[in-house]
Amino acid sequence: MQQEIQKTKLKNGITILTDKMPSSHSVAIGIWIPRGSRHESKENSGLSHFYEHLVFKGTKNRTAFEIASALEDRGGQLEAYTTRQETGFYAQVVPKDTFLALEVMADMIMEPLFAKKDISKERKVIIEEIRSYEDIAEECAADLFYATHYSTCGLSSPIAGTVSSVRRLTEEALLKYREQVISEIPLYICAAGNINHKKLVEKCKQLFHSKKSAAKKFQNDYSITPSLRISSKPDLQQSSLVFGTSFKKENLSADFRYILSLFNVAFGAGMSSRLFQKIREEHGLAYSVYSTTDVFSDSYGFSIALATDPNKLEKAFQLTKDEFQKFMENGFSENELKRTKRGILGSLEIGSDNTEKRLLRLAEHTLHFGSYQTIDKVKESFQNLDNKKILDKLSAAFDYKNFSAAIVQPSKTKKSITRLF
Repeated sequence: MQQEIQKTKLKNGITILTDKMPSSHSVAIGIWIPRGSRHESKENSGLSHFYEHLVFKGTKNRTAFEIASALEDRGGQLEAYTTRQETGFYAQVVPKDTFLALEVMADMIMEPLFAKKDISKERKVIIEEIRSYEDIAEECAADLFYATHYSTCGLSSPIAGTVSSVRRLTEEALLKYREQVISEIPLYICAAGNINHKKLVEKCKQLFHSKKSAAKKFQNDYSITPSLRISSKPDLQQSSLVFGTSFKKENLSADFRYILSLFNVAFGAGMSSRLFQKIREEHGLAYSVYSTTDVFSDSYGFSIALATDPNKLEKAFQLTKDEFQKFMENGFSENELKRTKRGILGSLEIGSDNTEKRLLRLAEHTLHFGSYQTIDKVKESFQNLDNKKILDKLSAAFDYKNFSAAIVQPSKTKKSITRLF
């Protein structure tokens, strides 16, 4: 697959990347801020997420309704998200509306109002958002896992903050962050679809001419505190478990990202995975059971999540560990490795027609790995992996003493897990 990836860095530090898809009938374009919840102090926990909300509330040039309707009225979509690593805003539109989408997002980033009444109202909205997560045991277990495993670094911070931290966030802190984004935090502008890179660069120079520099950098601190934590909540029927570990990138080879992806897909990322087949299909112990990976700029994470009757949790956990240890001893079967590669590469092919997926790959590869690898290069990297290389590197990376677990269980639970291995 021929890909035309172009990159330009402006004098004020803005990085512009495009992935040209000449036959596409849409363009996906977005702006990324390389700051998320891991970069926040405890006093300012939830700041990036609060910022993400507020820029939709109005600018010097557009009301909140005009922001919402500008692209929707043309069949487009405007999305935003905050993670532990970054904050992103992106749109998918027909090609003729590409610069309109960029104008709307640039306006949100460079000219947001942050009116007192909007800060007050959005604070209430975010508190309700957090409370909605607190009603979902699976979400609580995930946040508890991060708070446990990464307790001494910024990755422990919940993305939206806590009810108390959002209440504490001051107007001064929000306005200060707004000014940092406008004047000194790096921005990444990415686009995928039928787009002209040179014209996009000129448009960015026009829209972001008031941005001074990209001098503000954020420290990515990483440390782990492997342990087990249990939280009890009333009105629950099931125990929710998150069990996993993490790896510092500097200790790993460049191909570990592909090795971890292969392992994750085979072990627990789909219905044909070992974990799903063992826990749900064979033993009927859980409706929801899966594994997932995290990719940060300095580290990877791997975790397993399941929810089951409290009386069945110990058995489900033991079966999960048994399956994990079996994999670490024997690796892939020949057929399983072929199926897993075929599935991943097929998914890449299907996604290659989707401008939104191509955009997110372009942005996230750049932010998480420092550079972009073409789809052909990714395919080649997967194909070059054999069972021995995969097993050797997984065995070297996974260390049982570096695992953590978090459990959110019903208050009436009498017996729970007391040790990991």
